[in-house]
Amino acid sequence: MPSDAVVDRATEEDYVSFPESVQRLARQRARGTCECTNSSCPHYGHCRLPAKEFHHKKAIADGGDEELTNCQYFCVACHEQAHKTTDQLGRI
Repeated sequence: MPSDAVVDRATEEDYVSFPESVQRLARQRARGTCECTNSSCPHYGHCRLPAKEFHHKKAIADGGDEELTNCQYFCVACHEQAHKTTDQLGRI
């Protein structure tokens, strides 16, 4: 591989998880369902699929934090969509 090649994959060191206390509160707030409300996802209104993954509304790299107000609980499909678009997803 050339030395100037760009590798497009996240490493485990790049991944930042929310503290368990924030995850617990986000699960309670969502009541187990996806919190996404973005119109670019394949649902209308709230997604309502079972939530499985946590998402930073504002990425850590962009100055986001690990607080509940920056945490969204998404289903796998909506979480993938959140990382494919530049729009802000699932405003609560």
